[in-house]
Amino acid sequence: MEALTEAAKNAYNDDNRKYDEQVKRTLAIKIFLAHILKDCLEEFKDCDPYDIAEKYIEGEPEISVEAAHQGENEIIKGMDREDEIVRYDILFYVYAPTLSGTVKLIINLEAQQDYYPGYPLLKRAVYYCSRLISSQYNKEFTNSKYGNIKKVVSIWVCSEAPKDKQNTITRFSMREQNIIGKAKYNFSDYDLLDVVMVCLGDRNDENYKGAIKLLDTLTAEDLTHSERIGVIKNDFNIAITKFIEDEVTTMCNLSYGIERKALNKGIAKGRTEGKAEGKAEGKAEGIVETLTNSKHKSINGDRSVHIRQCIHRFKST
Repeated sequence: MEALTEAAKNAYNDDNRKYDEQVKRTLAIKIFLAHILKDCLEEFKDCDPYDIAEKYIEGEPEISVEAAHQGENEIIKGMDREDEIVRYDILFYVYAPTLSGTVKLIINLEAQQDYYPGYPLLKRAVYYCSRLISSQYNKEFTNSKYGNIKKVVSIWVCSEAPKDKQNTITRFSMREQNIIGKAKYNFSDYDLLDVVMVCLGDRNDENYKGAIKLLDTLTAEDLTHSERIGVIKNDFNIAITKFIEDEVTTMCNLSYGIERKALNKGIAKGRTEGKAEGKAEGKAEGIVETLTNSKHKSINGDRSVHIRQCIHRFKST
């Protein structure tokens, strides 16, 4: 039984990893990125999302390819340290329209569930931006041609933000501040780094709209396939291609598997302990874990029926 429980735990953790990867794949779809850029960056506020997706985003976004720490891109793939390498979730280039043409930006998008990982997320975001600037040497500029440095933006999607930050989008950027005198500098010469924190939260909040609603719809673990597709199509006027349909279907299947295994893991623990309090603890652990992984949001009808069935099955044993 202990071996079975350990196997179930490993399967549950494996599903979580697969779900994290699927979140990245889904967020990296260009039309979704376009809506995020429109609401998060001043450069795109007046742009049509389809123009951003089709005209301004360059190539295909990279998913977990580029290493965040200096020198780790040179580590040979397949070595023991490969799994330890910290990589940017999503990395891509986009051209921002200006009065004189377009300006190339480097965008990093991170999907972050744990808001308190043991360090301030903002510091990690600033570090990522700093690395994205320094890594441009020998790519975007060489020798002393610093004028070719491209602006970088790191956008963090926080699905489990504290209550006082839920349903907010906050941008942090460099600014000019006169200490003595009133000197003026070229804005584009120092406007090289932005951090944007997108904190998801209560679906009944007045700010639950735009990119916040889209990101919650794409990443939430408690929405059915039809609910996700309905919001994407009706609220954001996004055409549902076969590719989008497939990615959303995969997301739903993985989230359902996580809920089911969380419940079964809790039930198995209660049975192993063989005591009434052990059963109650096991049942509660499974339910709590399910709700936790559902980001503390309401569980839809289909999920509620499944949970009740699992609890009834547990009580009858």
